[in-house]
Amino acid sequence: MKRTVLDRCVDFEIGMLTFAGAHAIEVAMWSAWFGGAHEPWFLNAGSAAGFTLACVFIASGVMSMRRPSGRPRRGVTLALGAIAAMTVVAFVKPGGPGTIFPIVWAVGGAFMLVSSMLGAWIGHEARGAVKGR
Repeated sequence: MKRTVLDRCVDFEIGMLTFAGAHAIEVAMWSAWFGGAHEPWFLNAGSAAGFTLACVFIASGVMSMRRPSGRPRRGVTLALGAIAAMTVVAFVKPGGPGTIFPIVWAVGGAFMLVSSMLGAWIGHEARGAVKGR
């Protein structure tokens, strides 16, 4: 029981750190990599959304491959961490979350969940292939 709770806390934290790290990179490289037409936010440019979702996908896949008990459902916990970080960043960034925040939160959260679950599933399958399942 304790190990499961600890694993989920780690997955949640990895999700938070993954989104926060991706956002920090986007802010630093916004005009060079993502066009810079709008304020730095992962849904303000398709390439920024792809970058953030790829980061979540890779983090989820790696976490699922590393764990002996890695299961695709771990992607949900990692996605929840990424969504929590997304929410914090939206409220802390200059200008606040904006008037369409509920829509942004729902769409961004759905993208995070799909990306994370897909990464966890592929990581789980890759671990099984390596082990000779």
